[in-house]
Amino acid sequence: MRTFAAMKPNQASIYREIERLLEWTIPVADRLPKSVSWRELGGLLVRDLKESLDFVVLAFQTDDALERLECLNGLVMRMTSVKTTFRLMHRVRRDILSHNQHAQMLDMMNSISDQAGKWLRKTKYLIAEGQQAVTQPAAVQPEQKPQGKPRQRTLFDDEEGSR
Repeated sequence: MRTFAAMKPNQASIYREIERLLEWTIPVADRLPKSVSWRELGGLLVRDLKESLDFVVLAFQTDDALERLECLNGLVMRMTSVKTTFRLMHRVRRDILSHNQHAQMLDMMNSISDQAGKWLRKTKYLIAEGQQAVTQPAAVQPEQKPQGKPRQRTLFDDEEGSR
C-alpha cells in the first residue's frame, strides 16, 4: 500500500474530486447568462477551482508542515468561495442550477471538504506535536560526580566510599 507522502498529487482522491467538480462546472459556467456580472462570476468559479487544484499540489510537494497548513487553509478558502458561489447561483436563478445539479454539487463539495478537513486536522496535530517536543525539556541526565578533590568519608559511607 502506498503512503500518503509517496503519492502523486493527481492520484489523491481530493485532487480527483476537485478535478471532477471543475469538469462539471465548466458547462454550468458556459450556460450562465451573457451579462458581465454572471460571466465574471463564472470565471471566478473556474479560477477558484483551478487554484484549489494548485493548493493541493503545493500541499503534497512540501515537507514543511507549516507550509502545508498554509496551502490547506488556501484550499479551504477557495472551496468555501466555490460553495458560496454555487449557493448564490441556485438561489438567484433556478434555471442555472436545478435542484438535482445543486445536490450533485453538494455531494462533491462534501467529499472534498471532508478530505480537506481530515488533512487539515492531521497537519495541525503534527505541528502541535512538533511544538510540544520543542517546548519539553530534554531528558534529565544523571548527575556527574564532581571532578577535583575527593570528598571526605562520613559515617554513612560503605567500605568503598560511596553513600
